[in-house]
Amino acid sequence: RQQIDHGKFIGTTKVTNPAAQTSVSDSEIQHVLQHQIAANPVVPQPSPNTLYFIYVQPGTRVVQGGSASCQAFCGYHNDIAGQIFYAVMPYPGCQGCTGGTDAFTAVTITSSHELCEAITDAIPGQGWYDDSNGEIGDICAWKTKKVGAYTVQLEWSNKAGKCI
Repeated sequence: RQQIDHGKFIGTTKVTNPAAQTSVSDSEIQHVLQHQIAANPVVPQPSPNTLYFIYVQPGTRVVQGGSASCQAFCGYHNDIAGQIFYAVMPYPGCQGCTGGTDAFTAVTITSSHELCEAITDAIPGQGWYDDSNGEIGDICAWKTKKVGAYTVQLEWSNKAGKCI
């Protein structure tokens, strides 16, 4: 019953402090994101329609909920108190997260997956979620198509009854 319109890309910010680590937790990512929002005038203020993408440099393992990137997940989306929405994209440095593609293509696939899930399930588990199959991206994992120069993941459509 809700209209989902096209979003817009606002820009990028490279964060160099704190220095790169070999492992970073979701709580550390949340802390850095909140600091950037408060202290960096280039970073937009949060809103219900703002999603921050955090791309993690190669060689850094991300730990979230007791699981680690390249072992249990290739990316995820989350929220801070239902007010700040973000997606974390660890570098796809393993076969399980490249799916036989190059790293750039793997990042575009995972980014599109998390973007769509963040739209339909912004606070994980409180939006569109299928108890048997997960979120709309999980149902269609590694089913892709080209959109212009980019490879993106198909997403589940209740209306079509398939991944589109």
